[in-house]
Amino acid sequence: LHLRHVSLQHPSFASTAASYCTSSGSSSSNGSSNDSSSSSSSAQSGSSSTLQASMDKLVDTAVGLVEEGKLQQAIEVLQQGVQLLTSAFPDSPELSELHNQAALLLLFAHQHEAAAKHAADALDITQKHFGPTHPLTGHRLLRLGSIRVAAGQLQEAQPLLAAAADMLSNNKQMADGPSLSEALYYLNILALAAADSPSAVAALTPWLQEPLKHLVTTLGPESMIVRLALSAHSQQVGRALDHGFAVGEAAFKQHISLQEMQDPNSAELGLTLYQLATTYYAHDMLTDAGPTLQRGSALLRQHYPPDHDLVTLCKHRLGMICAAGRDYRSATMLLGDTWQHYSKQQEGHPLAHEANFGLAMARVKGMDPRMSSSERESKIREELALMRSAIAGMATVLGAEHLLVTAASRYLAQLAVMTGQSVPTGSG
Repeated sequence: LHLRHVSLQHPSFASTAASYCTSSGSSSSNGSSNDSSSSSSSAQSGSSSTLQASMDKLVDTAVGLVEEGKLQQAIEVLQQGVQLLTSAFPDSPELSELHNQAALLLLFAHQHEAAAKHAADALDITQKHFGPTHPLTGHRLLRLGSIRVAAGQLQEAQPLLAAAADMLSNNKQMADGPSLSEALYYLNILALAAADSPSAVAALTPWLQEPLKHLVTTLGPESMIVRLALSAHSQQVGRALDHGFAVGEAAFKQHISLQEMQDPNSAELGLTLYQLATTYYAHDMLTDAGPTLQRGSALLRQHYPPDHDLVTLCKHRLGMICAAGRDYRSATMLLGDTWQHYSKQQEGHPLAHEANFGLAMARVKGMDPRMSSSERESKIREELALMRSAIAGMATVLGAEHLLVTAASRYLAQLAVMTGQSVPTGSG
C-alpha cells in the first residue's frame, strides 16, 4: 500500500527535520566555544540518527503488517512506537511523522476519531518546530482535513483543506507534488457534497479527474492515498442519491470514471457497476440495468471464482432483472440457483425472499396460455400472495424503506395491474 511513499513528500520530512535541527542547534550555540558547539552538535546528530533508525524500523514493520492484511496490528505497532519514542525523544520534530503515519492507517481502518487525534498531534508538533505557514504544516493540515471529510465533518474540513492547498501551492517543491493534488481533490469533494443537480455534479468531473490522475501517476494506483480518495468520493455517491435519482446517477457515473482512471479492470469497479445496476433495477430502468450489470459481472468474474458471493450476487440480480422484464425462463433458472444458495446461508435471508419474489413473478409471466380463465385467475392470485409474503420477509430484515423492498412493492403493483388483480395485503 506504499505507506512510506505516500507520506514522505519532497523534500522528505526526515531531511527537512534534520536540517531544522542542525540550524537550530547552531543558532543556539552563539557565544559558546567551538568545542562545546561541536560536542552539542554531535550529540544532537546521534540522537536524531537513533530516532530516525527507530522510526524506519517501526514504519517498515507496519508496512509489512499492512501488506499481510494485518491492518489493526500495524496500527497497534505504530501507536506503541509513538508512545515509546515520545517518552525517549519528547521534543523531536520527527515524531510528527509517526503521528501522521498512525493517522493514515487509522483513517484507512475507518477509525476517524483516533485518526483525527494523531493528525492533530502531528499538526501541533509540526507547527511548533516549523511554523504555521511551512509546507510540512500544509501537509499536516491536509491529513487532518481528509480525515474530517471521511468522518462527514465537511464544514470542519473546508478551512483545513483550503489552508493546506494555499501553503502547498506557494512552495515550488510541493506545487508539483502529490500533496497539492490531494488537497485540491478533497476541496472538489466538498464542492460535490453541495451539488444538487446532475449538471452541477458533471461540471466537477474534470476537476476531480485531474488531481486523481496525478495521484495515480505519482503514487501508484494501489497506494493508500488513492484508495482513500476514491473512498471519499464513494461516500458522496450515497449523499447524492438523497437529492434524488438523477443526481445520484450522475455521481455514480462520475465515480465510475474515477475508478477507471485507477484501474479499468478492478474488482472495485465491478462492484460499483453492480450497485448502479441494482439502482437502475429498483427504478424500473431495466434497459440500463442489464448492460451495466453484465459489465460489472464480467469484471468480478475476472477476480473471483464462480461460487464467490459477489459473483452469485450478480447472478441473482440478473435473475431479478429477467423476472422484472420478459425473460421468465432465464429468471427461473438463475433465481432457482440463487434461492438455494441464500436459503442454505441463513434462514430468512432477504435475498432468498427476493428470489422467491422473482420466481413467483416469472411464473405469472410464463403462465400457460391454455389454462382456463378461472384456473389462471386463481393461480395469479396465489402467486401475488406469495410475492406479498416475500416482500414482508425482505422488509423484516432490511426495513420497509430499503431500496429492494420498495422496488419489489413497485413490481408487485405493476403485475397486479397487468393481470387485473388487486394488490394483496398482509404477509400472505
